[in-house]
Amino acid sequence: MSQHRVRGAVAAHPVASFLVLAYAFSWVAWLPVVFGLGGGVGTASIVVGSFGPAVAGAVVTWLAGESVRSWARRIVRWRVGPRWYLAAVALPLLVVALASAAIALLGTDLDPSLLRSRGPAVLASYLTVALVGGGNEEPGWRGFALPRLQERYAPVPATLLLGVVWAFWHLPLLPVDTATLHGLAWLLDLGPTVLLRVLNIVGFAFLLTWVYNGTGSVLLALLTHAGFNTANSTLVPIPLEAAAGESFTTVLVTVTAAVWLVAAALVVLTRGRLGYDADDAPTDGRPHPGRTPSGRE
Repeated sequence: MSQHRVRGAVAAHPVASFLVLAYAFSWVAWLPVVFGLGGGVGTASIVVGSFGPAVAGAVVTWLAGESVRSWARRIVRWRVGPRWYLAAVALPLLVVALASAAIALLGTDLDPSLLRSRGPAVLASYLTVALVGGGNEEPGWRGFALPRLQERYAPVPATLLLGVVWAFWHLPLLPVDTATLHGLAWLLDLGPTVLLRVLNIVGFAFLLTWVYNGTGSVLLALLTHAGFNTANSTLVPIPLEAAAGESFTTVLVTVTAAVWLVAAALVVLTRGRLGYDADDAPTDGRPHPGRTPSGRE
């Protein structure tokens, strides 16, 4: 196929092209993990694959003849209202607080004193997640796919669609036990855990849609993503070995329920708009001239 025809096909179907490329890049990179390789090779495989959505966003933007500079500018857009930085911190903390309350009601003892010793771990986890552990996905999912899906669908179905696609993109990494990544052969044994993880990711997509729509900033979505993953792994006030052991399922269920509770509240409070304003939304990756989306500064 000639370069001209490739560019034409990508321009006609940018979201589909993005998804194919994101999945292909990441799943090929994750093959060492799928086949059980660990250590440095496995870690490198996971890190490289996590950049699939960002790489796909940049490549498809370029092939479609759109401005890669405009796409990249939203990734580093930091001039937003201070309340959005507060939201990026508060949303993950709210989810963990709700989940912790549910864990306590289910009979697991909480020990808030554990949190005092986790300060360095929280900071290290946050920086790692932001750079290579999830936040680096956001230039693709929220920076490329979400704006285009919302041009065609209402925010709720657009978020559901993106959330499902985003969740199943993780499929080679979803079948995990409490400590070790496994290949796809474990899917049948770990089906319920995989389903819970999918539901967790889809619910979290609603929080990220609201943050992105309110700011037009991939950076704020990235910070929220990093905060969510970090809070889940370090701020539930039970011993880490318990969270990764006998309490693993309890934590996963309660966090997932809390995420959906917050997501449902955002849908209701925004009347299904999740902060979306069609007049202010980017078109094909290019901001409308002369417009300042509400909530942005």
